[in-house]
Amino acid sequence: MLLAQAGFGRGDKVHTALSEDLIGGVILSPKDERRDRLEECVSELRADYGDASIMVDPQFYVTTVSVPRDGRLPEYDYYADHAPLSRTQFSPKQIGRYVSACLGYQNAVPGLSYILSPSVLFDDFRDSWSQIALNMAEASIDYHAGLGNAPPLLITVVTSELALRNATGMGEFLDALSGLEVDGFYLLVNRSSSSYQAALDTRAMENLMYFVHVLAHLNEYQVVVGYSDWIGFLLHAAGASATATGWHQSLRQFSMARFEPADGGRRPRKRYSSTPLLSNPLIVPELEDIYGADRLSDVLSGSPHDSILRGGPAVGEARWTDEIGCLAHWAAVGRAIDRIEAQRRPAAKLNTAVQLIDAARSLYDRLLSRGVNFDPQTGPDHLASWRDSVSAFRHTAGI
Repeated sequence: MLLAQAGFGRGDKVHTALSEDLIGGVILSPKDERRDRLEECVSELRADYGDASIMVDPQFYVTTVSVPRDGRLPEYDYYADHAPLSRTQFSPKQIGRYVSACLGYQNAVPGLSYILSPSVLFDDFRDSWSQIALNMAEASIDYHAGLGNAPPLLITVVTSELALRNATGMGEFLDALSGLEVDGFYLLVNRSSSSYQAALDTRAMENLMYFVHVLAHLNEYQVVVGYSDWIGFLLHAAGASATATGWHQSLRQFSMARFEPADGGRRPRKRYSSTPLLSNPLIVPELEDIYGADRLSDVLSGSPHDSILRGGPAVGEARWTDEIGCLAHWAAVGRAIDRIEAQRRPAAKLNTAVQLIDAARSLYDRLLSRGVNFDPQTGPDHLASWRDSVSAFRHTAGI
């Protein structure tokens, strides 16, 4: 299942995407929503889309940022007056207060599908922050058990691309998680670069897939991975039950830079989300060059909005609004995930993932031979990295 990773500028995007069956639900962002509006949104979505999966990422990890860019978060009692928190402010009694306030708030919001625990970011599976994260997980499970008819609990794990390069430390941490009596996990990976990168470090991606595999396949937990974007189809192949992506780059990959002071940036150039390429070529010049090479139909994803660009991407660019681009992106990423989820066995899911990667690589080669050039952010280098990660994961997992 693909979820919308919500943030600033939500508007009607989530409602529209649910009505068009492009997503299965949403993870809402308190940083970007007034408290009353967030609660109204949950109520509206539950009333209009009864089967939607609706969650709120409490974003408690922002409390450890020294000078946080935390938006609306101070309006929420579980967050207010906590930032910044240091390692010394996580005694058992303090953790108990953080957990009870965070879980108690979510339990009081009717319509949520899951309650997400508070947690902190750690960059090493063996450091003190990782132990704090485990302590918060255990405290969350204990508190949740006393709530009665509360929604199921997902334990939040916020680690980093750097930490995922250490397979030994990760294995020890997985052993600790695998003993928890909980419905599942909400996983975030802080990326090494705040600028968008389609691929993680190859070793980190391999280990992320294994992390998901151990929790989902071997221990039968629900695993939801936020801010996944295109790598979501690989994580579904590893066993994830849901992945999420949003409508701009800071909602498509997770970076704590989103919560730190920043200068204003320029408006990004418009891109098209292509399932066949597993990437987002620039509408001008890349998609226009593909059109000039008479290969536009090869890269289109099958979205109803493709008609805007069929007569020429440069001509249609002005009508390719941010909202249309968002809906088309969800359609494209969701199509890749659907290909994976159509398979039942883990080996078949991985075979399908490799087929998608190889087909995209072949398409890039054909386009390059026709004189179409691509920006480094567009590809195709990410495909080789993904394929290497899948091969290494299959060897490690024995699939």
